[in-house]
Amino acid sequence: MGPSKTESLSGYRLGVAFGSAKIIDRMEKLQAIVSLRAAGYSQAALKSWFDEPAGWMTRRIAEHQAIRDDLITKLRAIEGIKVRATEAGSYLFPRLPELDVTIEEFVKVLRAQANVTVTPGTEFGPQFTDSFRINFSQDHQAAVSAMERVIKVMELYRK
Repeated sequence: MGPSKTESLSGYRLGVAFGSAKIIDRMEKLQAIVSLRAAGYSQAALKSWFDEPAGWMTRRIAEHQAIRDDLITKLRAIEGIKVRATEAGSYLFPRLPELDVTIEEFVKVLRAQANVTVTPGTEFGPQFTDSFRINFSQDHQAAVSAMERVIKVMELYRK
């Protein structure tokens, strides 16, 4: 957890992690290589979490869920797409119908033709050859527009 994802503040790399002793040990070794300390601006951003006005978090959660719900509605309206509503976080992991291209090729086509960047499902396991991950922690209309472009490109490459 941290402001980079939770608060959509890319670059503010300060947060906490939970895991087994083995995973935490590996994370600490990686962290030692990547950075020596949390930047002052990251620490200031984290401090602001404790000073938000009353009701701010409730409104932010509702707005975030509205983006998620609109994207899921768009995806579920397309035959052959399966997507699960997330309970937290800012990502969707839809499963696509069969395409004429691999998921890696589809991701490249999305970037070139639709100006949308997603992560191929195979980054999360070799079995996810028909899925991609998309972040929706942005402007509501921008997220809906991006999903509409994803769907349009997907229809071009559907078998």
